[in-house]
Amino acid sequence: MRKTGFAIIFLSLILFSQAYSSHALERNAQKLDSLNLPHDVSIHLFAREVPRARHMAFDDQGALFLSQAKEGKVVALPDSDKNGEADKKVLIIENRDIPHGLAFIQLEEGYYLYIAEETQVIRLKRLAKPFKYGKPETIIANIPDGGHFTRTLKIKNNKLYLSVGSSCNVCIEKDPLRAAISRFNLDGSGREIFAQGLRNSVGIEFSPYTGELWGVNNGRDRLGDDHPREELNIIKQGKHYGWPYCYESKFFDEDFGRSFDCTKTEIPAYTFTAHMAPLGLAFYQKGTLPKQYNHSVFIAFHGSWNRSVPAGYKVVRLKLDAKGNILSHEDFISGWLRKSGAPDGRPVDIEQSPEGDLYLSDDYLGVVYRITKKKHTSNESAVNN
Repeated sequence: MRKTGFAIIFLSLILFSQAYSSHALERNAQKLDSLNLPHDVSIHLFAREVPRARHMAFDDQGALFLSQAKEGKVVALPDSDKNGEADKKVLIIENRDIPHGLAFIQLEEGYYLYIAEETQVIRLKRLAKPFKYGKPETIIANIPDGGHFTRTLKIKNNKLYLSVGSSCNVCIEKDPLRAAISRFNLDGSGREIFAQGLRNSVGIEFSPYTGELWGVNNGRDRLGDDHPREELNIIKQGKHYGWPYCYESKFFDEDFGRSFDCTKTEIPAYTFTAHMAPLGLAFYQKGTLPKQYNHSVFIAFHGSWNRSVPAGYKVVRLKLDAKGNILSHEDFISGWLRKSGAPDGRPVDIEQSPEGDLYLSDDYLGVVYRITKKKHTSNESAVNN
């Protein structure tokens, strides 16, 4: 009887936990209505119950792939009926070592999904559409572990660009792969350090305007609420972006007690409030949003963890001109941060779909949002007319 009683209690606790988790998700999903967003834009839940949702990429069929880094999974989230919600979760790979960055490429020998894990980059060949993939092949091995553990990758002109964060808050790294972006051939050969001094550039993306690599960077901690400011950099080959010696492109970090010429480091293209943790960015030339959002960069700010006044927890829009130059910035969607300082969500990655909508992952709630042009009701149309 005692064993049976304990079993019943244990099962009840599990069921209660599951019910509470589901209720919490529903409660927070309802808070979408209370988010601060433009009057002509809507946000909806595209996928639920994808814990630790991180980086995303669309394949050649228009299906969204999502890494669940700390779950060790990559899943596909097809929307076959095009109703704006994922039909199902298709497991692509599991039991992996913090899979994070995703990229697709068509090669002569087939169509491949590249996945950046903490200590290696693997690739999977698609064996059959829609979602049958072969066994993982290690392309790049011996990436150092520890510290900042997520890895992001992008592919351009048959080259693989890999971002690896620092092993520490602030230190002089021994491994040149750390706090840097490296470049490889698609088979993993030909390693070269592309750019250095980037403490943790999780979000990187190539500009459709200039072809240059842009990246957001997370600055060091423990210099107070206001320094160093978070950065957006235009990342160029052979350049140094300051960390750990300099911050905000001009202030020497006195923790080292050694000389370093900060004038030799690159100036950020744009800066933001310190400690907001930018993690994802997406260029948006045009799409299904209202035309006023054409020529933008959308940046997902995960939110601060050690700031006395919390900041971030939002999506920011950079306004660009028709040539891709930065004009200004504004909050695009905010409100995931309560007045108490507790979060109701934490944006991670943002991607534009082939159809032109925006998709945003949230690793706090384990969901993916879909951001679209707002559909006016008949009453609103009548008022507008």
